[in-house]
Amino acid sequence: MPSHYAASELLIILVALWTARVFWRQNMGHCALGILLFGTAATLGAVKFGLGVRHESFIALHQLASQFGGLVGVMLLTHQLMTSSDILQKWVPRHRGFAALVALVAFVLPLARMPLFLIWSLGLIVLCAARTPQIALAAPVKAAAAAIMLLNVLVLRQAAWLTPAINWHVFHIVVAIWLLAICALLTGPWARVVDQNIKSASLRR
Repeated sequence: MPSHYAASELLIILVALWTARVFWRQNMGHCALGILLFGTAATLGAVKFGLGVRHESFIALHQLASQFGGLVGVMLLTHQLMTSSDILQKWVPRHRGFAALVALVAFVLPLARMPLFLIWSLGLIVLCAARTPQIALAAPVKAAAAAIMLLNVLVLRQAAWLTPAINWHVFHIVVAIWLLAICALLTGPWARVVDQNIKSASLRR
């Protein structure tokens, strides 16, 4: 593949570093680590295409980081939402153990990674819709924002109506958008903006 395929990977790297920093400063370590896993996959992709690395072991490493790292990344994001919910606190240890076991299975069985990624993505969408009270948006809107990645994988990942180059860049751009959306949903900047607008409106009255 031409070196320009690395461009959209670089976009993901930049967004991942920024969002991971935001999560870390908000004491959301699971999210920061999960986001960095997506950034790691993008970094390997940027090296692969930017430097023209074609060694089979490196290609396999990039594939592992993309598939397995993506699964673990979504698991970590889900786990963070569970730890932030009073109602779900009792399930946190069980999810930790179950997710670790499932991750081990996914590491050994590559074919299991995509179905498991879809399952945990659905869980993340539900939690983003129901367990993000700091966001002053309707639940369907929050669910739609959290579902960007799932739709990206199911619809755009191998879209037949796009050329391979356009498909590649569109997919990675949407990944970057999803990382920003998840950061916004979990850290609450939209809620602060809404609160500021409400306070400004009150002062004008």
